[in-house]
Amino acid sequence: MTKIIFALVYIAMDNTKVLQNLKLVFALSAGVLFSAFGNLAAQPISAFDTLKNSVSSDISIEFPTPLPKTSHSYLKPTDELYGEKLFQYLHKITLPSKIATSQSGYIAAKSYMYSTADNTICNKKPGLITFYSLVCVNGTSENGYDYKEHGDANGDGTWKDAVNTEHLWPQSYFDEKYPMRADLHHLRPTFTKPNSMRSNYSFAEVPDWDYSTSAGSKRGYNKFEPCDATKGDVARAMLYFMVRYYDKNIRDKINYSDFWINRVTMFLEWNNQDPPDSNEIRRNNLIEKYQGNRNPFTDDPSLADKIGAAVFKSH
Repeated sequence: MTKIIFALVYIAMDNTKVLQNLKLVFALSAGVLFSAFGNLAAQPISAFDTLKNSVSSDISIEFPTPLPKTSHSYLKPTDELYGEKLFQYLHKITLPSKIATSQSGYIAAKSYMYSTADNTICNKKPGLITFYSLVCVNGTSENGYDYKEHGDANGDGTWKDAVNTEHLWPQSYFDEKYPMRADLHHLRPTFTKPNSMRSNYSFAEVPDWDYSTSAGSKRGYNKFEPCDATKGDVARAMLYFMVRYYDKNIRDKINYSDFWINRVTMFLEWNNQDPPDSNEIRRNNLIEKYQGNRNPFTDDPSLADKIGAAVFKSH
């Protein structure tokens, strides 16, 4: 009896994205090629069980174990909430319990980001994956300037760049006030050059650019587009920042329509197109340990659509 062996191949887009695509490769000992099953990985676990039970005993199959969905008790009340009520609930439960409120606390928060929250394994050693560049810089230091680029790994014409801290909601727009300045949920480690190129520009999709990184982040006219692999991270950080700090002075010297209102729909799209990966989830867990709150949009990205663009724009 002819044996059919199904080989499952995982294809990861890069170090920061895992299990994003699952393909079936069919190797037939009799030379017969079967059609693909479609996007098998997207099926619920019951579909795997059904398929396993229905196949012939003459077929040998290896099935992947679906990643378990983590539930968070603090989000249970959101099952029945929508729109403004959901927005206000998330505002209350995202209050940090131990966030920095001074310059020394801000420095400590950045040190934690470099050495712990964003320090992962890349190139088989501890290090940072720089946010706009997706370049691994190995090390365990609490100081960003100890993380040096190898040559021009970023591909932007700057050699041996160091790492500093990007505020996704620019700190000039809240006059560098606390606790916003030190909230790790919207801080990211970046090379200094793309950080300065982003400046305080609005996030957008940029058709024409005068600066770019090898990962695909680019600057257009008063706009900045993060690379595809970080667009969801940017969106969830921005949505979090609005939910948490909408009642603070976060609109100082800002074209609010251009920076926020006209970008909300795009952020919702990015949130759906680029779901949280294991590094973003790990980061959320580590930030909770440090400052005592979580980004609920990382825990459940669907909350953003439940609130809706109209509510986000109204704030």
